[in-house]
Formats: sequence, C-alpha cells, structure tokens
Amino acid sequence: MDEVKEPSGVRENEAMTPEEYREEMAKEQMASLMAHWPWYLILGIVLTVLGVVGLGMLPFLTLASIAVFGVFLIVGGIMLIFAGLFGRDETGGTRVFQLLLAVLYLAVGVTMIEEPLMSARVLTFILGGAFFIFGILKILMGFKVQNGGLVMFSGVIDFFIGGMILANWPEWSPWVIGIFIAVELIVAGASFVIISLGARSMKKEAEIGG
Repeated sequence: MDEVKEPSGVRENEAMTPEEYREEMAKEQMASLMAHWPWYLILGIVLTVLGVVGLGMLPFLTLASIAVFGVFLIVGGIMLIFAGLFGRDETGGTRVFQLLLAVLYLAVGVTMIEEPLMSARVLTFILGGAFFIFGILKILMGFKVQNGGLVMFSGVIDFFIGGMILANWPEWSPWVIGIFIAVELIVAGASFVIISLGARSMKKEAEIGG
C-alpha cells in the first residue's frame, strides 16, 4: 500500500522554528517592499510635503488636528455605546464601564470640536508637563543604569522642551501641537523615501545578479 504523503508546504511549516518563521516573514515583507517601492516613495514625498506645508500654517494645523481627534473620539464613543448596549455581558459591570467611557469620549470629542482653542491650551499644558516629568525621570534613571549618559541626555532634552512649553503657556498653544505633527510628518515622509530608495537599489541588484 502506498504511503499517503503530506503536502511539502504543510510539513515545512510544521517543522519551521520561530526564528525561521520570522526570517521567512521578513523575506516576504522585503519582497513586497521591493515590488511596490514606487508607492512607498510617493507616500514619503506626500508626507514630507504635507509636513513642510504644515510648518507654514501651524495654528491651522493645530486646530485641524484637534478637530480630527475630536471626531475620532466621537466615533469611538458611538462604537462603545453599541458595544455596551448590544454586546454580551453576563455581569453587567463591563457594560456600565463601556457606557461611562462612551459618555466621556463623546463629551471630550464634542468639546474639542466646539472649543478647539481651549482644547489646544489644555493639550499643550499636558504635553509640556509630560515632557517635563519624563525628562526628570530619565535624568534620575541615567544615574542608576550602566552607560546612562544617553538616557540622561534624552532626559535633558525632554526637560528643556517641557520647561520651554510650560514657561510660554498658553501663548504657544496654537503652535506647539502643530509643530509636533508637522515634524512627525516630515520624519515619517523622509523615512519612507529612504526605505523606498533602498528597496529600489536592492531590486536592481537582484535583477542584475539574476
């Protein structure tokens, strides 16, 4: 009687170690990146341009980002209401928590849309305080860890940024959030451009080698 053989792909997948699986996934991701590098390049250019344009209109970018975040909170609150009303909950505690959280989401979202300038002031103060506190914690952590100079340096930068934001609050409120978003767009765009160009070079080398 002939032995029934399993498909080779199934056997290979079953015998694949976690390290081999991660390597295989990395190869597939790299192959996809090499095949679609022009789209990543376009995305990088668009994000970079948006970031540069955003630097020239920081108050608008700040208020627009707050309004968009408020819309996200409202959508999240509505979804939590549906989950709380129609989801399964044997004890009732989770449902009450979801409904209370939904009310909070809706209240904050509506406030951010109706009062974007006040929301910008509140968020700027929270952001400055977070940088200030995290800077102190990083500096203290740098004394306790081995080779903590880099951690301390990062803490000093965070402490300086937080101090500057708090010292100029609320005058800086229309610009701070916009600056962070614009810089993030530029950094993300530049990263996509670099990655796409690297993938293009690797694709050309593979085609020449093949």
